[in-house]
Amino acid sequence: MAIQNNTLPSQSNDEKAADTQALKAWAKNHKGLLEVLLDAYCIVSPSNQVVDFNVAFTELCGESYRKILKIGNFCELLNTELCPHQCPAKQIATSGRALRLDELSGASKAYPQLQMILAGVPVVAEDGNILGSLITIRNVSAESELQKKYDERKVESVTDGLTRLFNKAFMEDMLIRTAKTSMREIRGFSVAMCDIDHFKKVNDTYGHQAGDYVLVTVAQMLAGETRESDLVGRFGGEEFIVILSNSDVAGALIFAERFRNRVANTQIFFEGKKIPVTVSLGTATFLEKWSPDINAERCVKELINKADTALYYSKANGRNQVRQFEKIESKQDPTDKTMPSEKATPSEKK
Repeated sequence: MAIQNNTLPSQSNDEKAADTQALKAWAKNHKGLLEVLLDAYCIVSPSNQVVDFNVAFTELCGESYRKILKIGNFCELLNTELCPHQCPAKQIATSGRALRLDELSGASKAYPQLQMILAGVPVVAEDGNILGSLITIRNVSAESELQKKYDERKVESVTDGLTRLFNKAFMEDMLIRTAKTSMREIRGFSVAMCDIDHFKKVNDTYGHQAGDYVLVTVAQMLAGETRESDLVGRFGGEEFIVILSNSDVAGALIFAERFRNRVANTQIFFEGKKIPVTVSLGTATFLEKWSPDINAERCVKELINKADTALYYSKANGRNQVRQFEKIESKQDPTDKTMPSEKATPSEKK
């Protein structure tokens, strides 16, 4: 049936009364259909007056049957985030179209913080004129709260309680996923292992609370140096790991040196005491191409070992520095402070 009017001109009191009676008559004629609705429903006139409703609507509003009729105005009974200027009841009556809002916030006397699914259709007379709207409301506040708690617990399961960085288990899992993607798409990535220098001395000298403060501060700085595509995690104790997406050997060095320099030039104070903090880093780059016989888990273990080896060279050679696994000779003594790139070539020796 065609709807003849999509706009609602201002009505006189007599017209409003007539519309209300017409809506009540419609509700009475369709009572059998309305009674099967399990959700709260109400029938609202174009002037926003609630003229009929079920018991579930009274429970949702927290008002008695008589009080609802006395208050009358839909927005006063159920104040949605769209009320009053874009009240759903008015939208439906004005547009003549059905409406569904799945994530709508609001409030009522019974529910000061209400999350709902609101749906409605226009109520149309036999002549095609819009009499008002039929609105159903489903209270999903409990479901929303459960989902929120689930999301919070999900986040807690993959993050470190102190630094709020990702935890070791999550980072290991993401390393495997990243390695598989890297091999499939033939693009490399790098890993940077970071360790706070002389951290035990910080705890022994300034106390464990100061040590925790240093951990959190360094973690925040590390997260601040990374891109959105990178992942940062606490790998245990005072050690951190960063997955640098689409990063080659040179890119890993740039990142690691930038972060090392930032920490070295940052003054960290705890309870009025200055705590000297530096970090050592080791990097390794993953450049494997996919083949049927390659095992991603084994590749990741090897990558972590390489980055850890580079970190060991940094620590053994004086700390507060960066070493790259790709520039470490297999037979080099870790106490030898000369990098392979710094050694003279055969032609230069001559």
